[in-house]
Amino acid sequence: MSVSGVLARGRAAALQLMRDTCTVERKDGAPVLDEATGELVQAWETIYTGACRVKPRSSREAEWGEHEVALHQYTAVLPWDASPEIHREDRLTVTASDDVWLIDRPLEVIAIALSGTSTARRILVEDKEG
Repeated sequence: MSVSGVLARGRAAALQLMRDTCTVERKDGAPVLDEATGELVQAWETIYTGACRVKPRSSREAEWGEHEVALHQYTAVLPWDASPEIHREDRLTVTASDDVWLIDRPLEVIAIALSGTSTARRILVEDKEG
């Protein structure tokens, strides 16, 4: 039994657990002022759409502006061969899931795990909206 064979089977098994669908977006340029609302609006470019799995990880209290908020962290799992490379501050949004509360909630990428023997791409994301 070769390491390559074991990894191939592990990656196929990991893919079967990815029942959610998500989109990963990256900031596209600097924010632009919306004259009608007076707010800055950030444009986003889609860099990945496909299978994923989102699992709870932890939560912590943090100060957000003048308020205390709970920041919930999740591990987002993408296929091993997902591309392009995901970066910190990219935005992951689940577009289909068995958990309807997860759908359309923007999650910010805060860390990426790297390993040549992983069965999937694991990305640490955070829900900054609570």
